[in-house]
Amino acid sequence: MKNQSYFVNNANPIHLAIAPERLEMLIREGSLNVTDFSCLDTPSKKGVWAMLRSLAASRLQKS
Repeated sequence: MKNQSYFVNNANPIHLAIAPERLEMLIREGSLNVTDFSCLDTPSKKGVWAMLRSLAASRLQKS
């Protein structure tokens, strides 16, 4: 049996939930880019935008 990537066989998106703290950490570390995912509802989108504004503000304060 060959070890093939999941994406070779299935092009559908994977829907998942992630804790906001974990999402923030992944974005802050550069492990995840905001262009890598999309929000599925308005409250999630607003939360991510607030998180990104907060991260940007903290980066500006440090520089």
